[in-house]
Amino acid sequence: MIKRKVFLISLIVFGVSAALMAQSFWKGQTMSANQVAEKWGQESLDMTKFKDGDYSIKSKMAYSILTDKSLIGKNKKYIVDNFGSYDGFYFIDSYPAYIIQDQPKEVWQIVFKINSDRQVREIIVHKNCCE
Repeated sequence: MIKRKVFLISLIVFGVSAALMAQSFWKGQTMSANQVAEKWGQESLDMTKFKDGDYSIKSKMAYSILTDKSLIGKNKKYIVDNFGSYDGFYFIDSYPAYIIQDQPKEVWQIVFKINSDRQVREIIVHKNCCE
């Protein structure tokens, strides 16, 4: 009886650990708003400058984008119209993702996760490439 309980507990612990590792693997490495500000600084969001800017401009606006709660709930068309065509990729094509840093060992992107109603549900900064 005790062996059975130990086996079941071990199996549950293993299952939970595997699920957490898989979630981390699929989600990938991300940055918090504070980490973004520390890495690239902070500049107010100007959608026209973002749309036309290079990576150095886009990366400086990433903090403002992450912390701008007014973007949550906007539809995908609004994002693409205001931020431009997206050049990144995050698991599926329906998530607008914009590269903000493209270097040989680090490619970072800002991702607008879209819900089933085609509205922004979450914004993240995600490491797209490399170690």
